[in-house]
Amino acid sequence: MPGWNGKQFATYGLISALAMVSAGYQVGCHKHTGPDDSTQSPILSYQAPTMLPVVGQAFASVAPDATDYVVVNGVGSTLTTGFTFTVTPPLPADLTLNPDLGVISGTPLAASASQVAPYPIYTITATTIGGPTSFPITLAVLASSPASLTFAGAGASSTAVGAAMALPAPTLLPSTVAAVGFGVSPTLPAGLTINPSSGVVSGTPTAPLAATVFTVTASTPVGSANAPFTLLVSAAVPAAPTGLAYATGSVDNPLVLTLNQPYTAGTAPAVTGTDLVYTVSPALPAGLVLDPLTGILSGTPTVQTVNNPYVVTASNAGGNSQTNPGLYLAVN
Repeated sequence: MPGWNGKQFATYGLISALAMVSAGYQVGCHKHTGPDDSTQSPILSYQAPTMLPVVGQAFASVAPDATDYVVVNGVGSTLTTGFTFTVTPPLPADLTLNPDLGVISGTPLAASASQVAPYPIYTITATTIGGPTSFPITLAVLASSPASLTFAGAGASSTAVGAAMALPAPTLLPSTVAAVGFGVSPTLPAGLTINPSSGVVSGTPTAPLAATVFTVTASTPVGSANAPFTLLVSAAVPAAPTGLAYATGSVDNPLVLTLNQPYTAGTAPAVTGTDLVYTVSPALPAGLVLDPLTGILSGTPTVQTVNNPYVVTASNAGGNSQTNPGLYLAVN
């Protein structure tokens, strides 16, 4: 007998149904918890059912799509919370399943025995008031991955409670590799979500947050790839920063670095403002990074570049200030 939606009498016809009701029978096929109440097993799926974390890299799977339909006092509703998730057999060492969110995360330290498909199968089970339901995934820890993920110098955001925000989409390389899903670790603060198809983090935060580093993970057919981003949420909108400038790095006094030599003499820029994060555009030469909380440049450049300008931006929820015309940098 097919499922009853609270209005249909399935396949027995109106006369038979009325006869059953008059005889004191309940019409329907769900488990009943009381008059006009019914539940059914939840629906569970993962947009990226093949997961390939990489040794030594933080990993966060795409959250599962889990819904449960329940009827209480004749009124139907869809539930997306209140699930308990379990997995069998146990996951590889250093990977865990969040029992409330269904997200698999961790930093594995050992590769799986097999590095090629078919990969081992694990069964994720979601249990709610409607009962349990299961979904298979394949998962293996790879020794390495050819894929890389980056925010290209823009992986930082300073916003405020009640202010909408959106990070740019991360870039997955090489271009021949396509992501099958994006996850983030640790769990984003209330009001923010990650788009599992594009990796864009967006929303409107509902509580302050000290500067915190999150890791976006792209799952691909050849392994996972990570990109960190820094998020700061102010309790109230601060005044916009002003006067951002570096002591060295002007067009007349460029910052000259040596190829393949560590650079540790970077200094913080002058700026007026609070709750700041720093970003740079275009992306710095390979091996160099800009600290998103201090604006200090450091690293070991691995490619040569001529005297090019890089625009550094100090931002908070009130606005931003930029180096003008830019931070001039050369690698010889």
